This record gives sequence, C-alpha cells and structure tokens, in this order.
Amino acid sequence: MLQNTVTVFGGTGFVGRAVVNQLSKAGYNTKVVVRRPERFREFALYPQTKLAQLNSYEDAAALATILQGSDIVIDLIADRTTATEMVEKDDFDVVSQKMKSALETAGVKRVLSLSQIGANNHVDSHTWQGSLAALDNHMNTTAKAAVTLFKAGLLIGEGDDTTTPFAKQLNRMPVLMVANSATQVQPLWVRDFAQAMVQSIHATATFGKTLEVAGTQVMTLKALGKMVAEIMQVQDAVVFPMCKFNAKIMAALGGLAPFQSVTKSQLVTLGHDAVTDASFAEQFGFEPASIEWLISTYAAPKHLRERYNDYRKYANRN
Repeated sequence: MLQNTVTVFGGTGFVGRAVVNQLSKAGYNTKVVVRRPERFREFALYPQTKLAQLNSYEDAAALATILQGSDIVIDLIADRTTATEMVEKDDFDVVSQKMKSALETAGVKRVLSLSQIGANNHVDSHTWQGSLAALDNHMNTTAKAAVTLFKAGLLIGEGDDTTTPFAKQLNRMPVLMVANSATQVQPLWVRDFAQAMVQSIHATATFGKTLEVAGTQVMTLKALGKMVAEIMQVQDAVVFPMCKFNAKIMAALGGLAPFQSVTKSQLVTLGHDAVTDASFAEQFGFEPASIEWLISTYAAPKHLRERYNDYRKYANRN
C-alpha cells in the first residue's frame, strides 16, 4: 500500500505549480525538490508542502536523503518553464539515469513522469523528442515501481508560454506573429492535466501505461492565435506565421523583442504536431474545460469574462 508522501522533481514551473496545488488539495504530504529554496518560499502557502534542496543530481547521498519516506515520485523535469531550475534537454539521459538509480535504491513504489506526445526512440537523440525518449526509457524501467508516463499535448492556462504571450502581444498591437504556426495541437487546461495526474496515483488501471493526454479540439497554433484575438475582441487583428529565423531572434531578445508572442520553450517543444486519438474523458472520467472559456478567464475583456462564467454556471461546469 502506498504511503501519503510525494516527492516532485521539476515542480517549480507552469506544470509543476498546478500539480503541487492539486497534490495539496488531495491531502498529500509533498516535497518539491529545488536547487535554490530561497527563490520559492511561496510554496509554503500550499498546505502540507515543503521544499527539499538538491544542488546536483550527481549527489547520490542527497538524493537518497530526499527520497526517504517517499513511496511516490512525480517527475516533471521535462517542463521547460522552470527557469533557473530547468534541466537542459542534453542532460536528460544522464540525469534520468541518476534519478532511476536513486528511486530503485530508495524502493520507490510509484512513479508518474511527464513526457510529450510524439516522443519516441526513432528520432535523433539530440532533438527534443529524442531527448524525451531517453528520459521516458529510464523512468519506464524503474525496477519494482509502477510507472505511468504522461505524454501531454499543449498545456495552457494563465501564465503559460503560448496563449499568454499571444494575449500580451495583442494588447500591444493588433498584429500577432506565430512561430511554428502550422503545428497541430489539442490545447488542454493545465489544471485538468494536474487533476488527471494526481488522481492516477492510486489508479491501478494506469500502472505500467503510457497515456497520451490532450484536449478535445484539434487546431493549428495559428488558429489558436486567432481564437485568442477573437476572445479578446481585437478589431482587425492580423495573425500570420513567423519564420524560424525571426522566431529565434524574437525568443532570444525576450522582453526587448518588438513582437513578444514567441518564447524559447515554444521553439523547442512545438516543432512537431502534438495530437492524439485518445479520449481524455474516457481515460480520466471527467470532461476537460472548454478552451474558449479558459482563455476568456485571463484574456477577454471583463464583460465577456462575466458572460462566459454565467454560461459555465448554467452548464453546471463550476
């Protein structure tokens, strides 16, 4: 039987914060592994949550200490939004080997690991998807642990690195340049993903499985940009593709860029389609939130946000 303590690696980014919040709500004792605890004091606001310092994945003794008392590990190091805590993709192979060894030594019984739709062993190991495949392989073969890989699609919500930059750019001017504009995605609210992951901890049907996790609507990134513009009611908005060369320049310039609709993580993670035939509702037992409603909660004018909330209440989706 699994105990109630969960150790989370890579938990300080966009995905991690949603997962840690859901763990807290579900009553788990949660340890979030970080290099610089002083930068993440706000995690103390989550009930039953504390930080555990790890300076290097090379430190086997420190890893062993952190994992003491944890039957359950959630691996989110694939999240590209953890800033200074981020593990570089070229280090995935070595870091995941170190993690696997530590998990096995500690006798961890349950592992849930974040990946992305499309990650596989048949592509160049130096690409994003190839690097993810190395991480998946190590986590999936952790001895004596029930492992579930979550191959996610595009996760969105307030503060994400796609729709939020789109909205920020459209607030500046009615022109939106979209990198990887033809990439097909199925946007999913990050909170729905977090709920699905946390409720899967004890779901034996998910043990040993690789789950593709995405929303219900298939669209291109360009279409997603147009949706954001329409929800914001930006008059005569122009949405068009951004070439790879310009995208790299804009991402490198960051806040200094004249067009702030592209981020470095977008360029890395959204170069290939991330769509699936797998049904979210069938896998997890609940319907994901409407993408239009979700984007309206942080991008739409106030009167539209109120209208969407009224529709949501009427549909019993609170």
